[in-house]
Amino acid sequence: MLFKKRNKPLAILGLQSLLKRLPNNHQHYTRIVEDLRKREAGFAGEENFDRHINEFRPTYPYGLLHDVCLKQDGIFFQMDSLLITPANIIIFEIKNLAGKIIVKANPTQFIQENNSQRKVIQNPITELDRKKIFLNRWLKERGIALPIRTMVGLAFTNELYIEEETCTTIVFNHEIPILLYRCSPESEKFGKTEISKIADELIRDTRSTIHFRWHQR
Repeated sequence: MLFKKRNKPLAILGLQSLLKRLPNNHQHYTRIVEDLRKREAGFAGEENFDRHINEFRPTYPYGLLHDVCLKQDGIFFQMDSLLITPANIIIFEIKNLAGKIIVKANPTQFIQENNSQRKVIQNPITELDRKKIFLNRWLKERGIALPIRTMVGLAFTNELYIEEETCTTIVFNHEIPILLYRCSPESEKFGKTEISKIADELIRDTRSTIHFRWHQR
């Protein structure tokens, strides 16, 4: 059951509004345009995930929430999507990356090759590890004992090379529903009522975030 839908981020709406009022020759115009482009691309990747995850209709109870932002130990952490099943919780980190993606090991690095350019990008596995720590603390404070899994979803059907298996599943968005069907819970710790209670608590504690900051250089 879908408990929380995804809305267009306030940061995108704010930047779109700002650009309508900003002259093209403003010193920061180009930077703001690029910032907006990146945010819109990220949101498009999340919408792509939403279309595919909508195909996941298991026979067991579940709770799906998009764009969940919590505060734990004074730290904000935002999760693109959360899936609550009778056996675990899955945190999804969605990436909209063009070109070839190379995942190297020891240390884990994500390298993007696109239009003959090669760059190391922020590691989504590290991002998920951080979110997993804080979500686990958030759950424990409420007496909720559920294992947490993590998954990176890629919006583009990129050429993907993974040097060594990682603890986090890396998969294309269109593959996620089938993967979830194949991983049906062997045991059910929570039923429909408990899952609904967890989802409602997540929604009550979700914070509104804008993430709309850029600094003059």
